[in-house]
Amino acid sequence: MLARSTELHHPLGITVETPLLIPSFSSKGFGFSKDKGSEIKAIFTVASEYLVDTMLLSAYDISYRHLDPIESAITELVFIDSGGYEISDMQDLSAIYRQPVQPRDWTEEKLRKVLDDWPEHVPAVFVSYDKPDLRRPLDEQIAAARRLAADYQHQLHTLLVKPESERQHYIQEKNVIANVDELKGFDILAFTEKELGNSILKRMTNIALIRLAMDDAGVTMPIHIYGSLDPITSVLYFLAGAELFDGLTWLRYGYIDGFACYQHNYGAREIGIDRTDDFIKAKTIRDNLSYLVKLSQQMRVYLLEGDFEKFEHNANVLRKSFELLRTKIRRIQ
Repeated sequence: MLARSTELHHPLGITVETPLLIPSFSSKGFGFSKDKGSEIKAIFTVASEYLVDTMLLSAYDISYRHLDPIESAITELVFIDSGGYEISDMQDLSAIYRQPVQPRDWTEEKLRKVLDDWPEHVPAVFVSYDKPDLRRPLDEQIAAARRLAADYQHQLHTLLVKPESERQHYIQEKNVIANVDELKGFDILAFTEKELGNSILKRMTNIALIRLAMDDAGVTMPIHIYGSLDPITSVLYFLAGAELFDGLTWLRYGYIDGFACYQHNYGAREIGIDRTDDFIKAKTIRDNLSYLVKLSQQMRVYLLEGDFEKFEHNANVLRKSFELLRTKIRRIQ
């Protein structure tokens, strides 16, 4: 079984257990107005009432006040993404169209300012700096991430691995495997879903091969997949060996019967056609958070019994996909 659970022990004294389905917030893909600023600020206000375990915020959005500064703990653990997503042209797989990006200046110094100002009593995970036009070899990515982590030892740290040159669209999984011993010292290893490969099976395979290499080297930190937070692919990547998942799908769609559907179809079926659009959005957000809690519980039960039927939905798809992954891994090895 590649799927697993890990306890993350934070220097501030809390412990969280994976798998984690992490609700994410980002100004990218949401609107702006002259008077009210980013739409994500209003969405966060609605959702924050129902958040409990984890959430992910962008340092870019915090820096430019697209989100209000965090003064006290809302969830047990907060992931502070490094801001590269907000300034890139890359859209995650849940985006329905490519929205033009008009980013403001973003540097490592600006990221550090956000991290410097982060409340010391609020447990967080700081993600290594990345930028769309910053492509560098893996060893340089690791060295830069180590320098950043050394200055904030009171928090946990994620190494986000990116493609190594401008011509590369995907991470170099063989290079990651060859340098697996150098990954030690970080708390979490992360990849974006899109940069893991050009198909679900390819992404699952790369996750599994990296996970197996980490196991062989005694590198026990969990793998985090950025951009994956839906009822099917999150579980598929979990079966391949990843343990943390975040994305914006939960803000864009409604979760129902194991699928992500158009939000207003969800409203018509589950809420009522007499409800206002704003009510449907707010209710869908709350319902999706409950769905993610249930799904994470099903993942944990699967770990205990290894039975795909413990997943309320998509058991056959999950079983067949996992068997296909196993076959692929055997051929490679």
